Amino acid sequence: MKEKDEVKLSRILSNMAGKSKASFPWGEIEIEVDYVNYSAGGKGCPDSLLILKVQMPVLGKRVLIQMPVLIEAEKAGMDAAMENLEKFCSRSMMGCVENGGSSFIEIPMLVATERPRHLAKDEHKNLRATFRLHETKL
Repeated sequence: MKEKDEVKLSRILSNMAGKSKASFPWGEIEIEVDYVNYSAGGKGCPDSLLILKVQMPVLGKRVLIQMPVLIEAEKAGMDAAMENLEKFCSRSMMGCVENGGSSFIEIPMLVATERPRHLAKDEHKNLRATFRLHETKL
């Protein structure tokens, strides 16, 4: 894409970053959208990410659910964007340096037990995911 198109995309996406809250009878959910720009210097695979983070109370614990929205500025369209999707998936399997060695996907799991020892640990697993690609106008 032309440089000005990448700048336009960056401006649009950076304006989407922010935080909000939603209240329910059982508690409050915090929603955050972070913008990550990989297009600078041509290193992006994909060019940009919007990271959606949702925190909510479940069984007395505050859990975080995190997932990315991948955005690729690709003049040649869907077929050309598939290569960047493959690179993103490979990078996620190795642990992304920009995200502290973790992937941009975080799925909570609570272990409900009668005598909790309040243990916590992180596990990294391979996970099948469906990527729904949509072409759209910039």
